[in-house]
Amino acid sequence: MSPEHTEPDQTPQQPDPEHGKSPTKMGFFMVPVELVGTVLLLGIGVRFLTVTGQPDAVAYVAFALAAVLVVDVIRRLRRLSTGRDRY
Repeated sequence: MSPEHTEPDQTPQQPDPEHGKSPTKMGFFMVPVELVGTVLLLGIGVRFLTVTGQPDAVAYVAFALAAVLVVDVIRRLRRLSTGRDRY
């Protein structure tokens, strides 16, 4: 039997259409993760602002990161609702 021989009922596999996509393209499933991250960052920010002796700069950085996450959630939901992204 030669190595080139294939059985008639065997068909080559089709390539996976999801293969090679970025793992950061998680669609809707990333929205709750980002919202939980926002809540945690807001809690950290409030904690650093209310406790005396703690640097306020950490609170402001946490608030800025929380704002970035909220903007990304809004962007992600808009892209999903208009059909530009898939789940």
